[in-house]
Amino acid sequence: MQRLFTENEIKKEFEQTLAFRVERCLRVKKLGVLSLSEFAPVLTECTRLFQDGHFHGTIALSQAVGGAIARMLCLKNDGKQRHPFEENFSKLECIPKDLKEKFLRLWKEKDDYDYLNPAMETDRQVLETLAYEKVSLLKEIESEVFKFFIVDGEPASDNGKYWALQSDGTILLFLNLD
Repeated sequence: MQRLFTENEIKKEFEQTLAFRVERCLRVKKLGVLSLSEFAPVLTECTRLFQDGHFHGTIALSQAVGGAIARMLCLKNDGKQRHPFEENFSKLECIPKDLKEKFLRLWKEKDDYDYLNPAMETDRQVLETLAYEKVSLLKEIESEVFKFFIVDGEPASDNGKYWALQSDGTILLFLNLD
């Protein structure tokens, strides 16, 4: 009986939110091909959180993934893990200014969501807008850091040092085909 009741509740909720989920799916599409890194599956999860209407989760996870990408950039470029990222990230000369600005916009109000500060937004419409901005910024950052192109039918990248390269120099890709 409990199983049937739970199943009916889930179906009811799904039917009530389906139109909204479809709209969010159309706004933030899943990336079909990503660099194979520790960030690929979690970036996909950020997108799914937004599409399913979990806006606090989208914001917090997007900011956490952005922080992890920043840490990786610091380690790969000068061998130092920097804290706090907001202050020290600007010292990385090899990162373009527009990319740095995207990181800073992603981190804006980060403490509010990390520590559930009273200043954290609670209005659902405002949260949706903020979550959309954060997941979009994260996708742009990921696309720039791990950008690739196809040469003679093979993936190649100018940012190969950020990729998990195979011993033969090939690049592995994460296919998100669901």
